[in-house]
Amino acid sequence: MPVTITQDDICQLTRSIWESTLNLEVRPLTGPVFPRQRGRCFTGAVAICGAWNGEVLLECSEELMRIVARIMFAPDSGEPTRDDTRDAMGEISNITAGNFKSLLGGRCHVSLPRITDRTNERDELAPQNCEIASQAFECQGESFVVTLIANPDNHQGSGPNTTTVPTGS
Repeated sequence: MPVTITQDDICQLTRSIWESTLNLEVRPLTGPVFPRQRGRCFTGAVAICGAWNGEVLLECSEELMRIVARIMFAPDSGEPTRDDTRDAMGEISNITAGNFKSLLGGRCHVSLPRITDRTNERDELAPQNCEIASQAFECQGESFVVTLIANPDNHQGSGPNTTTVPTGS
């Protein structure tokens, strides 16, 4: 029996993760999926493989990841290092993917996070034939986006705001 992940699921899961893990309030944004970022941006990508195959992406500004790194690794020690910032991106990406994995059912596992950073325009993340559900959020005056990408061989969702995933035994 397939499971449908809705835009509301993405919002609830993301808000829960950021509030419980980081004690930060996030607010879903309407409008463009990926707000234009200032300066350097980070992307954390975690593959989910097994009964469902795809990827969870977390994209955010360097400033937001510095805030997250301070909370996770150095709340009283000042400015986090570049390695702290990348590690924080890996941690929050992994937590996000693990929580999505729990919604999928069946036997799945997550990869280690792949972290990239860039200052140029957003790269195309997935081929046109992949099902993509994305939601932008605001936190501490910065924006970030959570994107769920299904491989083309998975069942397709019923619309742009949902993805249907098969469950396995």
